[in-house]
Amino acid sequence: MPLNPNQQRLNDGKAVIAVNTGGRNPDVMNALASAGAHVAFIDCERTGIGLDAATDLIRAARLSGMAAMVRSWSKDPSVLVQYLDRQVDGLVVPHINTAQDAADVVELVRYACGAKAAEKTVIVQIETVESVKNLDAIMAVPGVDAYLIGPNDLAYDMCGQRGAKTPEVMATLDDLCKRLKAAGKRFGMPADWTQLQAFRDSGATYLYFPIEWLLTKAVKDLSQALGSEP
Repeated sequence: MPLNPNQQRLNDGKAVIAVNTGGRNPDVMNALASAGAHVAFIDCERTGIGLDAATDLIRAARLSGMAAMVRSWSKDPSVLVQYLDRQVDGLVVPHINTAQDAADVVELVRYACGAKAAEKTVIVQIETVESVKNLDAIMAVPGVDAYLIGPNDLAYDMCGQRGAKTPEVMATLDDLCKRLKAAGKRFGMPADWTQLQAFRDSGATYLYFPIEWLLTKAVKDLSQALGSEP
């Protein structure tokens, strides 16, 4: 079977918009797809979405034409296999600190999907000091399709404050991007409206964008258009 066109888009190094849908709302999928989003980022790590809700969202995303990618709350194979069994297009796996962690995810996909493993997208998160230290070894693991940088968690691991933009944190993020780009790897990170040019300049292509960022800007624009801003 051919890849979903949006998975192929990622493989081809084109810009991919992955919208974190935030919660259990399958009805939003058609609107996101119609507006040009490529990936439904179904977040089972930082939201209350359970397996049943994730299943509904996977099906709705695929029906809309978007690729359905689940961020699991765990890298445990017994957890990841449940999303694969529900026909998710890709996995975004947190807590990847070593090459062995990445290799275990790739092997799990091969085990769970057999000949269809090539139809799945594997994205691993780089979000800790340990993963930065082991990046070269992680990048050497075959079967990983892309890398998602987690600047907030990395900042917390480095200095105890999520989202901190200390010189050390910013230098580490810059170095991560340069290393991934130099290795020819596909990677991404969150970038708000003010950071999009820096996102492009870094070589990133997988744009992680929470739905609340879209709503906040849209409602502010609407309020201003009506002359009713605070």
